[in-house]
Amino acid sequence: MQMKLDNVATIIAGYTFRGAITADKNGDLLVIQAKDLGRNTFITDASILTPIAFDSAGYPNRIKKNDVLIIARGMRAGAFRAAVFKSDASNVIASSSLHIIRITVPGILPEYVTHYLNSKNGQDLLSKIVTGSYIGALPRRLLEQLKMPIPDLRKQKAIVKLYQNMQMQQQILDRRNELKHQILDAIFTNLTNHHD
Repeated sequence: MQMKLDNVATIIAGYTFRGAITADKNGDLLVIQAKDLGRNTFITDASILTPIAFDSAGYPNRIKKNDVLIIARGMRAGAFRAAVFKSDASNVIASSSLHIIRITVPGILPEYVTHYLNSKNGQDLLSKIVTGSYIGALPRRLLEQLKMPIPDLRKQKAIVKLYQNMQMQQQILDRRNELKHQILDAIFTNLTNHHD
């Protein structure tokens, strides 16, 4: 079933800071930026985020657990990645380089929404609503109108599980390649040390 994003979620713009974001180790507020999403599908450790000294009284939109974060500005197709905020930290806000997608309807998994948005289909769909020529922007009002397939909960769970299995297999492959390189390096080191 196709659903418009604003029928199942509230989309909140990240906070626009007046100047550059400067870290302050004594700051009691953390800010999450596009660079923090990287290739991670989940943000679980809030301690990696930038602490800032900031009076957020005028900006009430703290990030909540299970919010989906999506990059709002990027330079190429495939740059508008999404991730689920999985931390219990309650003192995190998003910078304007991100949109917050807060699911408001039961029976929709934030992990499913994230995997769909990160898929080729999702990225193709997003690239159609990106504005700007050099640095593309993902306007909130167009993101709200985005239609995406929302299957029943059982299918969503199956897709999320499949993705997790793929991730685990990739980690095993990466580790295996790493070990092969270490063996090769050890052989070369051995050869070099025993050379007359």
